Amino acid sequence: MTVPSAAARPAAAAGPVGARFTDQVAVVTGAGSGIGRQIALGLAAEGARVVAGDVDPVSLDALAAEAPLSVEVADMADERAAERLVATAVRLGGRVDLVVNNAGVLRSGPTESYSTEDWRRTIDVNLNGYFYLARAAGAVMIGQRAGVILNVASIAGVAASPNSAAYVTSKHGVIGLTKSLAVDWARYGIRVNALAPGLTSTPLVAAIAEEAPAHYAARQARVPLGRAGEPREQAGVALFLLSAESSYTTGQVLVVDGGGAALYSGYEPPAVEG
Repeated sequence: MTVPSAAARPAAAAGPVGARFTDQVAVVTGAGSGIGRQIALGLAAEGARVVAGDVDPVSLDALAAEAPLSVEVADMADERAAERLVATAVRLGGRVDLVVNNAGVLRSGPTESYSTEDWRRTIDVNLNGYFYLARAAGAVMIGQRAGVILNVASIAGVAASPNSAAYVTSKHGVIGLTKSLAVDWARYGIRVNALAPGLTSTPLVAAIAEEAPAHYAARQARVPLGRAGEPREQAGVALFLLSAESSYTTGQVLVVDGGGAALYSGYEPPAVEG
């Protein structure tokens, strides 16, 4: 299979389509890099007042230097971090309109020798952390009778990958949480959806590509579009799900994976021309 060169790839996602989030207050976790960073920047560019949380203060400083948003160091395994982010948002704008649960960790290894510590850390950040923030923000949104929550899951939330039991379990849980919250809170005017990215060129994936280039190349070759996605491409879909353009959409999981989930695993994708 021929993979297109960088020059053959589509240009970076277009700039803001307007001011869809003017005066709205948003909380974004895992905002220091990758998809979360692009979502935070996109929201700020379209008028939102953004509270950006991440466990890495250096990445937050870099983010704050690029856009006018508030940053806060937050380990989402700690429920108090979720409460602080929501409190900061309320102090900033008197309400919480948008929440993006994006913080996550990936610790791979054979299940038979996987450590309890790694299991707990993965579930604590990837699933419990989503619940903590949704619960804290939901209490505010219920009073407002409005709000949108977007949970960033993964293609691993709909299908398993090898040696990733904790990650796969956490992301399946995120999808279950998404559907439950959508059903429970629809009567309050709160929408809850999930974004399930496939292979995307985040710093985490870049590290995998560097450590195991053959494995990465094989994964990329399985994508019908012939390449990994870019964080901005995922963020574009995220902003749609957060905006009023998707006002009748809740409880849904949108897979953005270059067509990978559409391909039955017994076949090779067609060769990419060019």
